[in-house]
Amino acid sequence: MCVPTAADGCWRGGRKGRGMKAVEVVGMGEAKDFVRRWHYSDIFPPHIPVILGFRDDEGLAGVAMWGWGTRPRHTIRKLFPSLDTKDYWELARLCCRDELPRNTESAFLAGCVRWFRRHQPKKVLLFTWADGIRGKPGYVYQASGWWYGGFIVTEICLTEGGEPVHPRLMITRYGTRDRKTMGRLGLRKVWGRQFRYVRFLCGHAERKRLLRESSVSWTQDYPKQKDMIWKIQEAGEASRETRNPPRIERSGQFRHPAPLFAGNAGPPLPEGEQDVL
Repeated sequence: MCVPTAADGCWRGGRKGRGMKAVEVVGMGEAKDFVRRWHYSDIFPPHIPVILGFRDDEGLAGVAMWGWGTRPRHTIRKLFPSLDTKDYWELARLCCRDELPRNTESAFLAGCVRWFRRHQPKKVLLFTWADGIRGKPGYVYQASGWWYGGFIVTEICLTEGGEPVHPRLMITRYGTRDRKTMGRLGLRKVWGRQFRYVRFLCGHAERKRLLRESSVSWTQDYPKQKDMIWKIQEAGEASRETRNPPRIERSGQFRHPAPLFAGNAGPPLPEGEQDVL
């Protein structure tokens, strides 16, 4: 077993852990190949300036993609009005090989924090969302000591086979996502929670100032499985609430028009602007 350690951003250990290295920069092509194999989503955000990873005797063992979402300035200023895009990175993708110990991702995140403090000391914080709609309350961030900032409710559309289709795609293709259109296409709507997390890279005084000015309350009282609730609206039916997570398959099938959408309005979205989760 390889055993992550948080002392210096490296991992060391036994039979499979020998030769593991510190966090390092990884090339885009290698990182994307790795994420396509080990992450549930193979759609990549358009802005990923920093990609970090670590290796062991088997090769690349983990990847963390850092950049911004679709509205980077809006995201940070809504939470911390005095900050700007240059002050933070958003974690876009995080994954490790499945056979590694359960705490590997948390230790890897700790290594990333040390890497940013050493190589990009002007960064103020790291930000991410835990994908509660997929049944993930953010245990990785909780184990790494990130601050929790509440949740938003978001929605996706699912085909009969559980393939996710982003609601923006409905607007792009049909100009609406009303119940009648959803029913005609055989789609169901799912609402779920997305949980905010932040990791401060700044000093104690700056962190206290940011906590005071933030528009949300940050705490280390973390959400658990019991805090995840879904609302599901089947095609042509009223919505119902459940604590049983819906089946959501891996993304990618509807990156371009699938048979369900074939012949309908709109060309395929350009690369980097696809609206599938």
